Amino acid sequence: MERLTIKSKKTGDYCVKKELINESEEGFHGEAAEKLAKFENFYQELAASQDIIAKELENLRSEGKEKSTKFRELFTKKLMNNSILILLKSYGLE
Repeated sequence: MERLTIKSKKTGDYCVKKELINESEEGFHGEAAEKLAKFENFYQELAASQDIIAKELENLRSEGKEKSTKFRELFTKKLMNNSILILLKSYGLE
């Protein structure tokens, strides 16, 4: 992955390379803003899917289908998604 940020030698903060972001009346746009938007969309979809999976698992539990392939697949997906969310949180991304 190509980084869009650089670490300032003076402050230690990260900043976006000037050529990757542009200002307009609406705010900022450009390659860096697009990449941030993709990440935010990914995170929102991942978090929303956790709620959907939880409801599906509850429905399967109420039907006594805890041993079904579908239940196991959904449960595994929920665990994998949760691991990703925990990793993102460990980097302060939530």
